Amino acid sequence: MSFTESERHRVGALYWAAFGRKLRPAFGSDEVGAALVTATLRPDRMLVARDGGEVTGVCGFHQDGHGAADLTWRRLRDELGRAAAARAWLTLAPLDRREHDGVLTLDGICVSADRRGRGIGSALLDRVAEHAARHGRRWVQLSVVDTNPRAEALYRRHGFRVVEEGSVGALRRLYGFERYRTMRKKI
Repeated sequence: MSFTESERHRVGALYWAAFGRKLRPAFGSDEVGAALVTATLRPDRMLVARDGGEVTGVCGFHQDGHGAADLTWRRLRDELGRAAAARAWLTLAPLDRREHDGVLTLDGICVSADRRGRGIGSALLDRVAEHAARHGRRWVQLSVVDTNPRAEALYRRHGFRVVEEGSVGALRRLYGFERYRTMRKKI
């Protein structure tokens, strides 16, 4: 199940809390970045975990050429103006994830800090596998950065295996991480 419009700000806050460090350089500030990412989140590209009616975790994914946030050139230009949009576009480009035939590529999974360790991430990963199977995907793929070993351990426990390793090199100071691993799980 996805999020409702009334949950948009909660979902955006969770997403920004998890990924704002690496997205912030594209927008120049937390305020601008969080607002734009929140406004562009696509309910049809996100799975949501709830506890007692409160959103406690989210998982975005790519499907049919669109990711969890609609950060297209046009949207960036309309919201930020040409110069700021160009900076954002160039900063986000190295983080872009491409779709592959038969693979559901995740765009980010996050759980509220006060709810971690309670199985919410595991439940989201189970739902992702179900979603992938329903849409004829044979694999689920994600990337995890070197500054998040806890997430990598979760993915390994769920059957994900490393298929590629890489580095952002000189951009490490910009994004706040140096290395990443691309992991896949067969459905």
